[in-house]
Amino acid sequence: MKKFAIVIGHNPRGKGAYSEYLKLSEYNYWKNVCDEINKIDDSIDIYSREAKKYYIEEMKPIVAEINNHNYDLVLELHFNSSDNSQANGCECLIHSGNKITKEISKDFFIALNKEYSTRIRGVIEISNSKTRGGYGICNTKPDYILIEPFFGTNEEAQKFEDVEKTAKFIIEFMRSI
Repeated sequence: MKKFAIVIGHNPRGKGAYSEYLKLSEYNYWKNVCDEINKIDDSIDIYSREAKKYYIEEMKPIVAEINNHNYDLVLELHFNSSDNSQANGCECLIHSGNKITKEISKDFFIALNKEYSTRIRGVIEISNSKTRGGYGICNTKPDYILIEPFFGTNEEAQKFEDVEKTAKFIIEFMRSI
């Protein structure tokens, strides 16, 4: 049986972007989704960053713990935001040159588009752990993808209001790989 893990983007101190459409921050939204994931499938390990002064301090213990397991895939959950309310779509951030996560990202785009009719913005390859969001991507042994399925600053966020539906989608996607 494959092993999966999820990292909730942000934490209670630094909650990330806020969505007027969801009335939630990134952290609170994905925490709610992960609570649903735990109800449905408690075999997926979920990590939440402890609030510290700096991002890397928060990520180091999570990366160390992830590296102690033989996960088939780790997803870090975020949503995007922009000053331009027209910005929309899905992006995945992966380690530069990782063909496996690039293919998994493409499969994610297809599944997400089928379920939510979300525009595909593409894969962003990260080669430096100091790049925004890059610490987990560049320092974990398992395949690791940071996903941003939608823009919280666009009305498309309303498609993701149902956290149980989103949780089921994430679970089914992970099981499909």
